[in-house]
Amino acid sequence: MQSMKTLIEIYDNEQILNLITAYNEKPEKVIFLYDKAQEEFINNKVIEKYVGNHVEYVLYSIDEIEKIISENKDITFDVHGGNNFAIAQISQLAMKYDTELYYPDLENKKMIVLKDGNHTEKDIEIPKLKVKEIIALYGGSVRNLPEVIFDDDGRKAVETCMAIKHKNNKRWVSFCKLMGGLNKKYYGSDAWFIEENTYRLYRGIFEELNCIFNICDERNKKKITFKNKDYEVLVTDTGVPFEYDTYYQIVDSEYFDDVDIRVNIDWNGEPFNKEDPNSELDVIATKDGRLISISCKSGKYDQQAVYEVKANATKFGGNTAISVLCADLNVRHPELVKKAEEIGVLLVEHKTMWDKQFVGVLKKWMDTN
Repeated sequence: MQSMKTLIEIYDNEQILNLITAYNEKPEKVIFLYDKAQEEFINNKVIEKYVGNHVEYVLYSIDEIEKIISENKDITFDVHGGNNFAIAQISQLAMKYDTELYYPDLENKKMIVLKDGNHTEKDIEIPKLKVKEIIALYGGSVRNLPEVIFDDDGRKAVETCMAIKHKNNKRWVSFCKLMGGLNKKYYGSDAWFIEENTYRLYRGIFEELNCIFNICDERNKKKITFKNKDYEVLVTDTGVPFEYDTYYQIVDSEYFDDVDIRVNIDWNGEPFNKEDPNSELDVIATKDGRLISISCKSGKYDQQAVYEVKANATKFGGNTAISVLCADLNVRHPELVKKAEEIGVLLVEHKTMWDKQFVGVLKKWMDTN
């Protein structure tokens, strides 16, 4: 194979494809050919970070390609991306100028190189993209929220909350509503106060949560302080412990390139302003350039939840993204499982989550989707 000084690549809406060949082959220059409809997607900082060296963007036309060829030596083409007409034209030019065509096969992690009717294959490396990087590839940005990654004590607090929830979900929901009301009443305060008779109604839960609270008598009331202020969210939002439980199953597998929790995304792709539209995704992971977007439903859910997780995954991770809906409530919805499969969503019901089998099911799904 000849040395690759200039790579001419058809720009693709599936952004991950735009960095693979250059990342592996290290050309001196990369020229992306884009069409008018792609103007808002070019000049992507993440692509340029992994492509490196000199990057140019040229509006696609045969005249422009001929001009590029005349001004550069040792041309090579990438044909994984763009529309079929552009691929056909590029393929003809490759034959005319006796140069290679590169086709990165992400599914099999192979680089296919075609020339003179023959082809060779070699292994390719897919960069281990962070959650923030894949979202930025598709035009969004992650709002910097003070989400907590708990230490061992915090993880024990999460596990205790989940155990109480699984024993009696209705009781747990009622308790969280009580604590949510106290949070609003005493917001910003180091101590919350609860009437004795109300405390007695939930005494068993309070006692089980001794890893979260310190409780003492004060002025005919119970004074509640948190052993860690970060624990407040675990008992004031019924769904948060389940989000962390799902997150820990992903982290414990040590399989994924990056994992994040409660990711707030600004779709404008600029520094976040409170007036801007944004979306929150419960748990996100990355593997081999793919985004795995996970929606956690700790209570009831319907068909709309299935469509929503599919839309968010595609919006923030492209067509290769994996859409997952995890359920924690002790019910089964075979009709929703079927609907999810029809539109390419993995729906994981409560038993799999409770048995800590989630990652095995997810990996099997990723291998075939």
